[in-house]
Amino acid sequence: MKQSIDWQALKQRFTLWWEHRPMDRPLIRLMIPPADPPRLPADLEERWLDPDGVLQRNRESNQKTIFLAESYPDYWANLGPGSFGTFLGAKPQLLPDTIWYQPCFSSLEEVEPKLDKESRWWQWSLSMTRRACEGADGTYLVSVPDLVENLDTLAALVGTEQVLYGLMDKPGEITRIQEALLPLWEEAFQAHYDIVKDREGWNSFAAFGIFGPGRTAKLQCDLSAMISESMFDQFVVPYLEQQCRWLDYSIYHLDGPGAVHHLPSLLGIDALQCIQWTPGAGNPEGGDPVWDDIYRRSLDAGKNIEAMMPIAQVRDFVKRFGSRGVFINTTASSQEEGEALLLDLERL
Repeated sequence: MKQSIDWQALKQRFTLWWEHRPMDRPLIRLMIPPADPPRLPADLEERWLDPDGVLQRNRESNQKTIFLAESYPDYWANLGPGSFGTFLGAKPQLLPDTIWYQPCFSSLEEVEPKLDKESRWWQWSLSMTRRACEGADGTYLVSVPDLVENLDTLAALVGTEQVLYGLMDKPGEITRIQEALLPLWEEAFQAHYDIVKDREGWNSFAAFGIFGPGRTAKLQCDLSAMISESMFDQFVVPYLEQQCRWLDYSIYHLDGPGAVHHLPSLLGIDALQCIQWTPGAGNPEGGDPVWDDIYRRSLDAGKNIEAMMPIAQVRDFVKRFGSRGVFINTTASSQEEGEALLLDLERL
């Protein structure tokens, strides 16, 4: 289904949300996924890395998806959730549904981070980003990839166990590497941003459906679920603060109940605009009232929130939280269901 996106209207809505201003309804990423998505090749190299096939399947998927409200068609050069690590030497392990990473260093002492701009992965990521932009022709947004950063990147380089032991036994090595990773992450982000930004400097981070007037990204540290508040404040927060100041707009991906004890530290980062909560597998969905304290504390601290939930939870969620600073991520089973939801939200 060919759709015409009003990009200026989309920018106006996102601007209101980023500025935490009143809106007639929450910002909402509302899509109707295709009933018959493109078939994926059995060969994993072809599935993930063949340029022509990847871009063709993305175009087909966008054409079959119905985009409502503030959702939009997109593409990003997908090397899994953490492609920054591949630019530093981590080996991507292609799986049917995702990509993981095999460490490239055997100890923290060996880690001397540098961008390998001759590597297949750096070249592939930039090439795919350029090709996608050349073929977009205003019909979809091309996003900065899901680079990932911080201790999660270090875990991709040496393994999670080495990082956890290092936090206790080799804090100086962790700090040394963290300080070295930060400018490299900025360089990798900027290289992709310079390709995808529009004439007004906007860029998308499609994995979470966000669009911002300047360098815009999702930040995270999923490994934080395994560490204390004091370790998080020492080894994570200083680098998040620098990233948030360097970016123009940022959201933090708070992943699972094990990471919630870091929420006060995150809310104390002035330059961070938004908390995105992901409950994790086996837990109540994102719109369940059991998570209301996370959203309320975030909003009370002046942060925006992004909440992912099934469409059946959306109306009650909006009744509880209103529209200011609220971004909801959901899907509908039909265009009629989606449009009925939008009409209801405008009446609440």
